Amino acid sequence: MSAIRSIFITNNGLSDHIGTAQILPYLEGLAARGNQIACLSVEHPSRQTEYNTMIAPRLESAGIIHSPILRRSLPLAGKLERFAMPGLMQSRLDKLVETFRPDLIHCRSYMPLGAVLPVSQRRGLPFVFDMRGFWVDERCEAGIWQGPMGRSLARHFRKLETRAINGASAIVTLTNDAKSVVATRRPVAGSITSVIPCSVDQSRFRADKAMRAQARQNLGFSAKDVVLTHLGSAGPLYQMGTTYRLLAALQARGMWARLLLIGDHNVKHHVTEASKLGVTLDPKDLTCRSVPHDEVPALLNAADIGLSFRIASKSSLGVSATKVGEYQSCGLPVISNTGIGDINDILPDRRFGLVLAHHDSAAIDHAAHTIASAPFAPRTVIRTHAAERFSLERACDQYDAIYRMFLAERQAA
Repeated sequence: MSAIRSIFITNNGLSDHIGTAQILPYLEGLAARGNQIACLSVEHPSRQTEYNTMIAPRLESAGIIHSPILRRSLPLAGKLERFAMPGLMQSRLDKLVETFRPDLIHCRSYMPLGAVLPVSQRRGLPFVFDMRGFWVDERCEAGIWQGPMGRSLARHFRKLETRAINGASAIVTLTNDAKSVVATRRPVAGSITSVIPCSVDQSRFRADKAMRAQARQNLGFSAKDVVLTHLGSAGPLYQMGTTYRLLAALQARGMWARLLLIGDHNVKHHVTEASKLGVTLDPKDLTCRSVPHDEVPALLNAADIGLSFRIASKSSLGVSATKVGEYQSCGLPVISNTGIGDINDILPDRRFGLVLAHHDSAAIDHAAHTIASAPFAPRTVIRTHAAERFSLERACDQYDAIYRMFLAERQAA
């Protein structure tokens, strides 16, 4: 069977969290389906040990060619490198095109566009614009791009976004909501747009009674504790205030509610932030753990409910929160809020969780009442529901179908 030769280019490192969870599994899946893959990524020197021991063997086993760019570790050099990176990526991509001779370029997110667009045009190579989310809007809404420099960066990447949407042979979005937005930004006869949500390896993220019992014992949770969990960052795009208030509302109803924060978190910080919002939290009710990605499933099994509260905005229509798929794959019901990608389709009824229409006290009290009044679906049912949308195998099949489209066009030429 003929194979497609693809160069996958990303500004992430295969050894960082996103690379391990959301890039390398796709590349392995595509290679296993007969495609020939070369990857250009940007690796951090501090993770060289993880790369050598965990990533390199997987790449070799899958037959994936890797051409990494190593970031600078010194602060000043790192800042200057941000401006030089598009040129570095373009030069490396040009060399890789010469040696690998690909049929297409697969561009993950916006940062590599400065390299992909000129190389694609000059070489006559089609490319896949794997948008992920609306990155420019996310940066602006989070307050990362402010002032003259921020506005200049936003204009620059907005132009690249427009060129990519108009010039890509295929576009991938994370949600149907995002697909609808993209349809308004491209020509009628433009590229094909596919929806592939962030996926989950359900062989690792699964409901496991023994894992749950051991993890709860290790974390000091009792049988009567109802454990809410927030996985990942508590950055400016997340509504942590809703998390604090929901915890307090459940406790006000007499429930033994606890909060498990997975990632780079600090109990004192969260207690202080909650206090600023008028919510008093007992530090003993908060547990923070920062662990490698491989250990996250055990912590999720220790929980009872997964939380994903995010600011609803223009960019949030393109969000497919990886944490939601990981929660559900471990059998956890999810509490989220409206306006976040396809969340209403992901949580169609209260068996699988709740979607808050607002972040006010009435909505939070209603959620607390609902949680306290009746159980959610069994974990096995929630996990089966998750497989229909978040399965890694399903996502790899969808990407492979896009590649096969290019194969059919090449054979017809």
